[in-house]
Amino acid sequence: MRICIAAIIILLSSSFGTHAQSAITTPPHVVQITGACLVSDSLYPAPYVSIFRTRDRRGTYSNRDGYFTLPALAGDTLVFICTGLKTSQFIVPNTEEHQIRIVELMEIAPYEMSPLYILPYPAPHELKRDVLALDLPGDGHQLFKRDEISLADYDGMADFSNAAYENGSQILQARFNGGFVSGGNLLSPDAWHQFFNGYRRSKK
Repeated sequence: MRICIAAIIILLSSSFGTHAQSAITTPPHVVQITGACLVSDSLYPAPYVSIFRTRDRRGTYSNRDGYFTLPALAGDTLVFICTGLKTSQFIVPNTEEHQIRIVELMEIAPYEMSPLYILPYPAPHELKRDVLALDLPGDGHQLFKRDEISLADYDGMADFSNAAYENGSQILQARFNGGFVSGGNLLSPDAWHQFFNGYRRSKK
């Protein structure tokens, strides 16, 4: 009786040790994760999302259409990071499949800024005074001349009045017609005088 019990104990211990050894020596199961990153509210692709494994912080990026592929081990945690979107995670399930396809929906992360108040200047001369106080260094094309500065030259606005339009049109027409403005200089004695003087000078 004692011999039977001892044999059973030896068999159980040997079988348990064999299972434990096989569980320890079993290589980790590799799963190829393939999927797409989308914005949750619009389902638009989320391009250039950083995707990495938390185990070794190695990963990849999604392309401009949101697609990506990444090998991982069963049980790994994948982290999805992108500017303007909330960080999300995905845990690789312990499955016998060698490839998993997923769709990662990422929420928009709004950024709140401090209030900005834009107030008008009471008068143009005060704006000019503050612009002059900036002490701008200028560049290689135009020097900042403090004594000759005009606020109209630095306000960044174009003149769209009728007079400015007519003046610009006449200048362009004169350049195109070689000095003859269409409908205006054809019968002008001064224009013909300038034309013949220029012709004589070119002949000489």
